[in-house]
Amino acid sequence: MKRLYNSQIKMIKSLQNVKGRSETGFFVAEGLKEVRELISSGIVIEMIVVDKNFDSSQIELKKGIELYEHNIESVTSMASSEGILAVARIPEPNKNEAFFRNRSRILGLFSISDPGNIGTLIRTARWFNLDGVILYGNCADIWSPKVLRSSMGAIFGIDFIKFSRFNDSREFLRNFYKISTYLHKINDYKCGSSKKKILFLGNEANGMDRTMEQEFDSNFRIGPEGGFESLNVSVAGGIIMNEIFNIQRGI
Repeated sequence: MKRLYNSQIKMIKSLQNVKGRSETGFFVAEGLKEVRELISSGIVIEMIVVDKNFDSSQIELKKGIELYEHNIESVTSMASSEGILAVARIPEPNKNEAFFRNRSRILGLFSISDPGNIGTLIRTARWFNLDGVILYGNCADIWSPKVLRSSMGAIFGIDFIKFSRFNDSREFLRNFYKISTYLHKINDYKCGSSKKKILFLGNEANGMDRTMEQEFDSNFRIGPEGGFESLNVSVAGGIIMNEIFNIQRGI
């Protein structure tokens, strides 16, 4: 098993921040489940690094993937290391036409800034078999270790596209039934016959932009049954996805 050079160690450490990922074009996935999902995804893996006591039979290496041994705790961001990480190439961004072709169940996120929320929402979207996620504005970097960890590897099985503004995606969404989640509006969502749906969730602090209200076909609002002010966006998103995209209910 190979040993890491100092330059490789430095590079892996740099992937904990946006600048390092931007300059190298790589990201780091930490933990056994995340690495397994990454291997299965088809994303190009540069290397896999394991502790000396890690049982390498737990992973199925594909041809061309280099395996290295190193003290994982010296390069990981995890409080408790599982003894394995992988460095992979950040996939090329999806092209507009290609992304929207043959998709019918999409999640749109407006400037969700917390990495844990982004990762959890992606994991939930994968659970409900959504086939795409749109990231608008200043969403947290989806290739950060915190997002990858909170998604539990689900991020490697769903496609993404980024837009600065909703207006940039309007033309591509013209055939979608668009569902907003404004807190100040009533819940007027009804199970429609539309086969193509997109659910939008807003920023943790400010919600959805009120100047865009006319862009949506209906609004889904969760009532505060217990009188509490609001739900975390990832919790609310999970509840709403269950109502809108749950296959078993035939919606």
